[in-house]
Amino acid sequence: MAMHRRNFLLALGALAATGASVRAREEIAATAGELTQLTQPGNGDNRATYMPDGRSLLFVSSRSGRSQIWRMDPSGDVALVRESNANDYGRVAPSPDGSRLCFSSDRDGENAIYVLDLTSGATSRISDPAYWSFGPAWSSRDLIAYFSKKGGNRINTWTARPDGSAAKQITDRPGESRQPWWSPDGGTLALSADNGTGAFQIWLSAADGANARAITREGNWQQPFWSPDGRHIAVSAKLDRSAFRILVMDAEGGDIREIAQPENADNVHPAWSPDGRGLVFTSGEGKSGALWRFAFAT
Repeated sequence: MAMHRRNFLLALGALAATGASVRAREEIAATAGELTQLTQPGNGDNRATYMPDGRSLLFVSSRSGRSQIWRMDPSGDVALVRESNANDYGRVAPSPDGSRLCFSSDRDGENAIYVLDLTSGATSRISDPAYWSFGPAWSSRDLIAYFSKKGGNRINTWTARPDGSAAKQITDRPGESRQPWWSPDGGTLALSADNGTGAFQIWLSAADGANARAITREGNWQQPFWSPDGRHIAVSAKLDRSAFRILVMDAEGGDIREIAQPENADNVHPAWSPDGRGLVFTSGEGKSGALWRFAFAT
């Protein structure tokens, strides 16, 4: 862990020379494509992700009275995945074969990370129930990353096997290290970290936290999500505006582009479709949140 912290501090010193810098919105090129609204405000729909086959969306909504996991089919119809008596939260991360889901829930008191078997309905907790944990991501190498208040600092990123074994804290830096998402090959994590400043940057590291380096600098960059081919990362960023915008950049933080999206609202939690042809994201906060999809021009 000491070596990982040293790598982080060395990378921090290189920020002045590398990574994406703040730029005015008019300097960011627009990406051609079509914007579609998927749900209406009023239900707090948020944090959508695709199932691995790309045929349905998983998202979280309070439309039933509390936060639950829902599925949307290609026709736009929605249904509960499995009702619980607790608040279940996204993002919902499916296993590579789509047979299991990972999510966070307060069903045992403190919010923790759980794995649901879609066939049997069995649910198992994989994080320490004594510490708030959130935001899981499931890798192609069958490793789950999430962020937690366990381990000192405000928030740290952890990994564990789907049965909860081999739990490991992989960040140890001031402030918050959160919102991890795996590269398609499962070898690299992208996450957002603020180093105690309150302004988040996008960091890449090996699966064990080694070789951490920032690919953005200045501004506020959050919620990274890799494209299926591993060449791009979608983020929610606040640069020269008061609202968060969905941006797409290459895997080194360059060639930043903006997709079409609602104005005068925070646009957050982008997620790539498995075929790489589009993104889903949340526009609005709380009950006003709704899901939107952007399809890249072909």
